[in-house]
Amino acid sequence: MNRVNTASVSSQPGTGDLRRRAEARLRKELTLADALPQDYAGRQLYELRVEQIEIELLSEEFNRLRQKITTNHNNRQVHDSLGRVYFFLDRDGTICDVASTRRVAVQEMKWRGLALNDCLPLGKRALFRDFLHEVFESDEKNSCELSFKQACGRKHPGFKLPLHAMIEAVSDTQKRLCLLVLEDISAQKVAEEREKASKAALAMLDKAIAASRNEIFMFDAQGHHFTFANHRALENLGYGMNELKSLTPADIQTRVSRAELNNSIAHLLSHEINASKFNAVHKRKDGSLYPVEIYLQLFEQEAGSYFIAIVLDISSQTAIESQMKSIMESARAIIWAADVDLKLMFMSDQVHDILGYSASQFSGTSLIDLLDNGFFHESDRTMLLDGFSQLVKGGSRVSDLRYRARHADGTWRWLSMNMTSSRSVDGQVNQMVGVMHDIHAQKLAEDALLQLNQQLDSRVREEIQKNKEKDLLLQRQARLAAMGEMIGNIAHQWRQPINSLSLILGDLEDASLYGECDLAYIQTAVRKSRQIIQKMSSTIDDFRYFYRADKHFGLFGLKQVTEECINLVEASMKSSNIKIDVRCEHDVVVSGYANEYSQALMNILTNARDAIVGRKIAAGVIVIEISEDGEFGVHTVTDNGGGIPLDVLSKIFEPHFTTKEHGVGIGLYMSLVSIEKNMNGRISAENVAEGARFSVYLYKARTGDEHVVR
Repeated sequence: MNRVNTASVSSQPGTGDLRRRAEARLRKELTLADALPQDYAGRQLYELRVEQIEIELLSEEFNRLRQKITTNHNNRQVHDSLGRVYFFLDRDGTICDVASTRRVAVQEMKWRGLALNDCLPLGKRALFRDFLHEVFESDEKNSCELSFKQACGRKHPGFKLPLHAMIEAVSDTQKRLCLLVLEDISAQKVAEEREKASKAALAMLDKAIAASRNEIFMFDAQGHHFTFANHRALENLGYGMNELKSLTPADIQTRVSRAELNNSIAHLLSHEINASKFNAVHKRKDGSLYPVEIYLQLFEQEAGSYFIAIVLDISSQTAIESQMKSIMESARAIIWAADVDLKLMFMSDQVHDILGYSASQFSGTSLIDLLDNGFFHESDRTMLLDGFSQLVKGGSRVSDLRYRARHADGTWRWLSMNMTSSRSVDGQVNQMVGVMHDIHAQKLAEDALLQLNQQLDSRVREEIQKNKEKDLLLQRQARLAAMGEMIGNIAHQWRQPINSLSLILGDLEDASLYGECDLAYIQTAVRKSRQIIQKMSSTIDDFRYFYRADKHFGLFGLKQVTEECINLVEASMKSSNIKIDVRCEHDVVVSGYANEYSQALMNILTNARDAIVGRKIAAGVIVIEISEDGEFGVHTVTDNGGGIPLDVLSKIFEPHFTTKEHGVGIGLYMSLVSIEKNMNGRISAENVAEGARFSVYLYKARTGDEHVVR
């Protein structure tokens, strides 16, 4: 049999379509979840809510299909309201004669001579011609289904061509005519199409149930034994289908009594409610437990009544809620939520720990009422109003509002509040959430720290003034010490000339006694004396120039400074039997204060001499080396005075530290200040094989700098 027309099956929601519909419905809801951040917890809560809506959509689909199946059942019987019509056709399909059953009045004359093919849709006419050809070529009865044009069939009183018809035809023995029996099957086709659509919808629903991420069960309404469970349910519980069919919901549930379950079932059977929703705990085959949310509804059909249970595993949701509760408890913060009228909808229990109130005291209270009733400090009123207004109008985040709230005992507590808002799908602010942190101890500490800082600032200024005075005192002491060294060196420099003058005077006295003192003799003695006195005078000038206060920052050569220092201490070194060895391939020009550096070098040489003399070294040696190291000029002074004790090596540059019996301990400290602070150089000390070595690093002169030569 050839089927001319086929029914189109209306598409039913699959798993992908079901999720899209669930997410579309969720976007239309205005819930607190809209304000959740898109972190891990927020995404989990979003997925759980989508699954809940999928369950609701599946429940609606069950009800719709149940009604559809009932309607299709009532339409199963095919009513032959028009009976049968008999046409005699020739090979071209022209109607030669027509007759009908008694229930149909047909005016035969008006059908004769017409082509039945003209009453068919264009796309079916070739099929009908092929059908007629088969009828006239065979001796057997042939049949097919045809659909006629709704508006094309000839209408007569009491009869018109049906929309759908079953046609049977057989030719006569001469193959000139054929008898065509037309039976109206329109009602039957409608019923078949409806049944086919229902079966397709049920098949699609079966696929959706099988692929669902939720557990779906069916159990009979009488004995409550399971009759069906999808793959997810069997997998999560650990049972096989045959094992599960021997159980009832009460066997896999805990924390829900049999009486409670029977009560929900009774309300559904009496049609007092359409569906029941409750929480329970399911018990797996291995004894482990997990929390669930159950949607239960009744499904009635002729074969019997069943309950459908759609179960959502809320383990993740419960874990997230527990985690959030733990975070809220450990964070020591008050969390609140309010509507656009600033009316509080939620207040966390931490308000009792921080402010001494119960959360229920704030239920339904407006934040404006709290401002008016003195809950917030009057001085902070304007700031808080501005924050609330900014949140309601602009929806922007408000952070770190510091204010005072009244404790239940009447005292004021410092809090810090962060607020944010959520928006509906149309972009309007619909909810606000705030977090209030207890910063009372922190604020008291900050105030105490501010007061302490103010006190410290005053004390620092006092200490700076004292340090300035100490620096001045150290500078005076350094000048006095340098003066003492200068006088000692002058004494060494003058000792030999004074001794020569004494010899000249003694010689004059002897020459006078023995009559040998003539004019020429006296003139010779005077000339020698003047030369000695001139030398002594130039020595004074050298020392005066060396110790003058020169604050001109410029360039000088290390070799030149070394020679000037040696000239001043040469006599002193010779008297102590100390040899000075200068090693310099070429002079190195550096930048700094020449006189200050000369005095620092003089102080290092004096300390080396004192170390050699103190340890009674028979042949003292001081080696002065001038070299370069990258961008630095290097000046090293090495002696053989036995070195510096390790326990004091790190302290020698400290002020007032000395190992000398009558020392003041400021020489090396002032050298450190001059080199490192005033000239951005570096000075260090270390022990070597036979003594100590002092190293000074100063920046070398750059091309184009002015070279100052003394």
